[in-house]
Amino acid sequence: MYCSGGTVKARMTSPNRCGFGPAPRTRYNDAMRAKAIIFLLVVVSIAGYWVYHAIRQPRSRDAIEVGQQAPQFSVKDGTGREVKLTDYRGKLVFLNFWATACEECIDEMAELELINRAFKDRKFQMLAISVDTDWDAVRKFYADYNLSLPAFLDLEHRISRLYKVENYPETFLIDANGLLIQHLVGPERWADPHILGHLDSMIRQQEMGRS
Repeated sequence: MYCSGGTVKARMTSPNRCGFGPAPRTRYNDAMRAKAIIFLLVVVSIAGYWVYHAIRQPRSRDAIEVGQQAPQFSVKDGTGREVKLTDYRGKLVFLNFWATACEECIDEMAELELINRAFKDRKFQMLAISVDTDWDAVRKFYADYNLSLPAFLDLEHRISRLYKVENYPETFLIDANGLLIQHLVGPERWADPHILGHLDSMIRQQEMGRS
């Protein structure tokens, strides 16, 4: 049995493209191809993100190298209490340099708050150091964005120069022995489950006495 449409003729053995849409097998093949393409795109995008993340390194020739001892410093919080980097030996230290006028810092800060709330009761210490010129701007920023993570101020940019910071935000991860284990320039998607899992794994290493 045949049916025709214009100059095209096709044999009809079941409901098909002669007025009834694609045959069931054609629809199945199209669906499988679409799923395969979507799966491939997801795999490529994830792989691309991690390759990009792995090769992204500071460009400055003088930058502190991963594996080196992190430079020691002291800094004051909003109450005037002084803390030292060495106070947090035995913990994973998340050292982040930022500024209230930095748009990328603003976008990132909500996720830093999430990280601090998730890990603050473990062997983890957040040191978010602002490079602003006064405490008023920092306090207003914290109030506007309802932040509770520890606030510190590098008034004279002494610490950011020590760490050779060139861009904001810039993050240094320091292990329990005071060694730099990761240096990230620019904003990160800290709330991404993969990154949270990576941080959790590093904290577990500090809790187990390994780094």
